[in-house]
Amino acid sequence: MNSQRIEKILERYFHGETSLTEEGVLREYFRQESLPPHLVDLKAQFLLYEEEKNAQLPDDFDKALFEAIGNHERSKKVSRRSVIYYVASVAATILILITVFIRFDPLARNSATSAEAEEAFAEASRVLYFVSDKFMQGTKPMSKVTRFNKGIDDLTTVKKFDNGMEKTAAVSKFNQITNLIINPAPEQGAK
Repeated sequence: MNSQRIEKILERYFHGETSLTEEGVLREYFRQESLPPHLVDLKAQFLLYEEEKNAQLPDDFDKALFEAIGNHERSKKVSRRSVIYYVASVAATILILITVFIRFDPLARNSATSAEAEEAFAEASRVLYFVSDKFMQGTKPMSKVTRFNKGIDDLTTVKKFDNGMEKTAAVSKFNQITNLIINPAPEQGAK
């Protein structure tokens, strides 16, 4: 086949203007062993198209994909939660050490009276309760994650519906072509 004709078809192909028969001509052309040097790079692309056309996805591909996405999301949440717990535990430890140091400071020259010690203990307890309350408020939104996951699971049903609608699009296209063949449009010149 003439390489100039193939180049014209290739130009139309890359603009998305080719028909199925023209694409078949391109696939046949690129199966040849001897090609012009400037078209050799495209041979692998067209051979890959041919291989992928015959490839089949496993039946449970969608299920496996959504499970992998869910596992990834859960691992992110767990790591985020563990960081929050770690930071909170470090803050609580520091507060406890400060409280112990203030209460039992061996380097202090003046011994604190029991009233001052009780006041310091009360202040440290108040701060620890405050930190605990804020920490609990921060973790409450995480309980809603299960409802979010249920919503994502419900969306997989919608995805199946979308897949069915895509398959019916081919039937709709077939009906349009059939209608054009059965009822051709009147010529513009005749009224």
